[in-house]
Amino acid sequence: MRLSRVSRFINAALVIMLWMLGGSGIAISAERPMAAARIAVAANFRDTAEAIARHLEARSDYRYDIIVGSTGKLASQIINGAPFDVLMAADRIRPQRLVDEGYAVAGSQRTYALGQLGLWWPEVGQPNAVSDLSALSPREICLANPTLAPYGSAALTALKEAGFSDTYLAGLVRVDNVNLVTAMVAQRQVRAGFIARSALVVAAKRDDVPMDEAEILWLSNHEPIHQALVLLDRAQHNAAAHYWVEQIDHPAIRDLIRADGYQVHPLESARGR
Repeated sequence: MRLSRVSRFINAALVIMLWMLGGSGIAISAERPMAAARIAVAANFRDTAEAIARHLEARSDYRYDIIVGSTGKLASQIINGAPFDVLMAADRIRPQRLVDEGYAVAGSQRTYALGQLGLWWPEVGQPNAVSDLSALSPREICLANPTLAPYGSAALTALKEAGFSDTYLAGLVRVDNVNLVTAMVAQRQVRAGFIARSALVVAAKRDDVPMDEAEILWLSNHEPIHQALVLLDRAQHNAAAHYWVEQIDHPAIRDLIRADGYQVHPLESARGR
């Protein structure tokens, strides 16, 4: 009987203490952890993706890790089990392939940006045509590796259309991604290279690479680089990843993309392309 009374006294005291804690505004439950997503991003889109992450984090409880590489390497890493949640590729082929092979969510792929390729040859001012490169040795020309980087593939196509032989093309300097091409030309390790328009914008913002648009031949007669994203299969229930994909069409995000030298599709034509 005495134990029962003691027990009732302790229980009443606990109720009063919890009521007092609640009334004083002290939190007594664990805080819900924030959702996070890992975004695999084509190298040319690195700075823009980081700006998007800052924008979304400032307006939500989500957090984002940006992982950068060439589109081909990132896609290969996904197939081999890399823990990414969204792929921001520099082409449409690899996102579609990941969907077809069961690594990404069907219907989530969409074009988020249109990039432009240019030939940067600082010594001569603006080249008149890609064929002008015939004045150089192939070891003086740089492009992103066409097997890994869509910008490199586009550059190789432009060179073939300009009439360069397979032997000449085999001697070109090839680097992992299009950002490295900009660095190679800026450091005078090569004399000319095929770069992304976004590199010019980033250089102007950082003021760390001297670039003059008058030295660049933009290949406006070529198809733009269609860059597509896709939600990866492991992220089907990841709220942060879904939020990233949904917000890519928000006007503020589209403005960030445009500001870094890309074009964007009209909203009605971006999905599924």
